[in-house]
Amino acid sequence: MRRIGWLLAALLFTAGTASSPAFGVSQSDLDEVDRQKAEMAAELEDASDEVRAAGAVLAETEARLPGAQHDVDVAQGRVAAAEAESAQAAREAEAAREALAAAEDEYAAAAAAVDEARESRAALFNATARGAELLTVDAILASDDPSEAVDGLTYLEFLMDGKEQAVQEVTLSRREAANAENAAAAAEAEAAEAEAAAAQALADAQAREAEAHAAQLAVQQLQADQEAALAVAESSRDEAQADYDELEAESERLADQLRREDDDDNDHGGGSSSGGGGGGGWVVPVDGWKSSDFGWRMHPIFGYARLHGGTDFAASSGTTIHAAASGKVVYAGWSSGYGKLTCISHGGGITSCYAHQSSIWVSYGEHVDRDEGIGAVGTTGDSTGPHLHFEVRVDGERVNPVPYLPSCLCR
Repeated sequence: MRRIGWLLAALLFTAGTASSPAFGVSQSDLDEVDRQKAEMAAELEDASDEVRAAGAVLAETEARLPGAQHDVDVAQGRVAAAEAESAQAAREAEAAREALAAAEDEYAAAAAAVDEARESRAALFNATARGAELLTVDAILASDDPSEAVDGLTYLEFLMDGKEQAVQEVTLSRREAANAENAAAAAEAEAAEAEAAAAQALADAQAREAEAHAAQLAVQQLQADQEAALAVAESSRDEAQADYDELEAESERLADQLRREDDDDNDHGGGSSSGGGGGGGWVVPVDGWKSSDFGWRMHPIFGYARLHGGTDFAASSGTTIHAAASGKVVYAGWSSGYGKLTCISHGGGITSCYAHQSSIWVSYGEHVDRDEGIGAVGTTGDSTGPHLHFEVRVDGERVNPVPYLPSCLCR
């Protein structure tokens, strides 16, 4: 029992962790998991509790492993992309810092040029302020020598040109200094932005790495659950075979009883037989959907073939079970792996059986009409959930029930 509890806990853990991974799970993914679990449950209907629990874990892990491994691959790709983005952001931040340093140097040079221009032209500005130009003009006008006057005017013109050039140089130096200051401010903002982007890219890379690690752990957990469940199932191989043999023996005992009932009843139950083939007036015994077919199938864990001797219809617990055709009740009671079982003889050696009922509404020897309610869906006996296991037997041997039912399998 402790192993069963452990397996169920592992199943719940797997379902809880795998249903909310870092990358999300679509509804179709969840539906696929449920489908595989339902198939495994149907195929292990006659197995022991331990094997059924192990099968549930196996179905869960096998359904989730491909998606979990895909999450690992995606996460690792995101790590690589984030690391590349982080490296590029770091390079851009370094380039921005170098541009800032160059802009600051240019601004310092421009500011120095302003100071130099201001100092080199200070004397000229001072002379202008003291009226030196007017003195020069007076000297030229007072001169009696024409050549001296010409020279004086030339000097005066040079003086005026020098003043204008000095003003232009200072103005230009100030403009260049302002431009350099603006460039430095822009470079500083760009460097700060680049450094912030680099820090964010690094944080993203670290987050992607954590996601990849979590995804890898999820895969490892699924694989561990799968290996543990398989080990439990393998250890129960002999027990599972014994359970199956017991169910087959019970089926054979039931076949013998049904054959005896047929021999004792000269009119073969007083019912009418379809003889199979296309329906012949039978009805689908329950309002549900066909969840498992009649026939041989491979055991999902041990790999050998087993006969599933009926057709299963999934339905809610308590759903009314109807007689597929009129006839006489030849079995109504408990039957080992079948649980609560009702069998109805329809004449001609044909019998229908209804297993795993939650309650039986008819009694042995009672005549029932086609479509009459005879019991309720349940999960008694070897059953993994509410459903009707429906069998048709000819001279006690199990045959495929579907040809006896309406082709639509609908009520």
